[in-house]
Amino acid sequence: MGITVKDMLQLPSFRGAKVLTGKNNLQRTVSSLSVLEVANADYSSQIVNAIQEEYYAEEIVISSFFSIRDSVEKQCETIQYLHDLGEVGLILYYVGIIIPEVAEEVLQLAESKNFIIICMPENDYTLRYNEVIYEVMEAIVLQNQTINDNFVNESLEKVSLLPEHSQSVEITLKFLSDRLKANIVLTNTHMEIVNQVMWPRNSTLDVSQIIEEYAPYLMNGVKGQAELHPACFVEGKSIHQKNGELLYLFLIKENSKLPAKTIEKTSEVVQVAMNLWGDKHNEVSEYALVKAIINDESEKMRRLAHLLHIDVSAIQMLWLVYIQDLSAEKQIREELEEHLFKYYKTAVIQIIDHCIIVLLGNCSYNYSEYEIAAEYMDTAHFASNISKMVYAPRMRNTQDVRRMYQLVNSVGQKVHLIYEERKLYTAAEMRTIKRAVDLSVQGEEVIEEWMSVIEPILGDPDSLRTLLTFLLDSKGSFDDCGKRLFVHKNTVKYRMKKISELIGYDVTVHSEFYDVYIACMIYRLIHS
Repeated sequence: MGITVKDMLQLPSFRGAKVLTGKNNLQRTVSSLSVLEVANADYSSQIVNAIQEEYYAEEIVISSFFSIRDSVEKQCETIQYLHDLGEVGLILYYVGIIIPEVAEEVLQLAESKNFIIICMPENDYTLRYNEVIYEVMEAIVLQNQTINDNFVNESLEKVSLLPEHSQSVEITLKFLSDRLKANIVLTNTHMEIVNQVMWPRNSTLDVSQIIEEYAPYLMNGVKGQAELHPACFVEGKSIHQKNGELLYLFLIKENSKLPAKTIEKTSEVVQVAMNLWGDKHNEVSEYALVKAIINDESEKMRRLAHLLHIDVSAIQMLWLVYIQDLSAEKQIREELEEHLFKYYKTAVIQIIDHCIIVLLGNCSYNYSEYEIAAEYMDTAHFASNISKMVYAPRMRNTQDVRRMYQLVNSVGQKVHLIYEERKLYTAAEMRTIKRAVDLSVQGEEVIEEWMSVIEPILGDPDSLRTLLTFLLDSKGSFDDCGKRLFVHKNTVKYRMKKISELIGYDVTVHSEFYDVYIACMIYRLIHS
């Protein structure tokens, strides 16, 4: 199903190449290559999203960083962007020619993510992309020509190695589609499409019509699809859900027929994936819709939204309410519904694991959105059962919803190491927390650099406690900080003035205290 990075490095075109980061990750499989010479994360993201959301779990990227050769910051953004997409790693060309060297910041970030960077021989003008592309793709094609007996285990293992939110039936179908170079469709017994993955992804093949014409043959157990569409070969298999309900799997390949063994193994993979990740896969409910959004099951999401008459494009706001005790779930949901339907025309409220996911849109109020969230936390009768709540405005699409959900879950309980008493957080605060968490695990050198920001007061417990309380717990309020420290607010003002003089930052001015704020967060993370 591809070759490992370790095997790839043995190819002649990689002679003299060096693995700079991610050396513990060389057993990752590579099944495709991509060239990134736009090298601008924002623009690149637009290109990818314009086609279709994917998780590029077996792809490695070739680049020289040409268009961002003068910006280490942009290079770091690109590494982060590629990692978030699920890319295996980066093959970097023309180091010493286009960029003088790989910046230490880039290496540290990549290593912290276990992201592979392979540096091709430096100062070599004779290198050509096509040599690596040809040899790697030739090795992949040779490897893919046969379906071995381990195909089922290998396929499922690849999905199980993904982040938990990406483990789904649709991601499995995407892997299989890429592997077989075929269109894969799941339908219910009424031949309504549940999942659809096209090959190539921008294909305009009318699979609905093909399935409609092929269905009678499938029902009667008769072959004959070749006469219907001479350029397409269609195979159908039955797949059972956990509840016993039937789905149909269609494999539609243009110009060539899939071997019988490949069809059997593929249907087995889908059946096991359905058993693992397809609970109530054909269910039409708001729960199934939210689950499809979170799991990036795009076709299923669109189908469910249509059937439920919910305009997902109207979603503008996301609340994530994490509850400690599931016994109070019903009461918390009822309280949320009562509170939110006063202000929003669209409100979808469903629970996944210990998180109540609230999707809001079509506002019908003149109040501050943050105040609505704060009011709920202040008046909720079951607030003691809520561990944290995140308020995320300006959700442009379901992709933003999914990314915020993933970001908050990646931070986990570490928010409570930074903010010991707070429960309500904004999306911006969660992004800052994520940055502090990432920095806190990048090694002693990075931590020492950030601690140097507040180093002048590290030996003064009173000053340090005052600074941490003022910035992190009291949101810059002298009154609140004084109450928390049991001192007069004027004492806080005096201390903050002295602290500002010592560290060289005026921490009472928003434009100056960002670095100090990050340093304080890192301090609490590593000392809690």
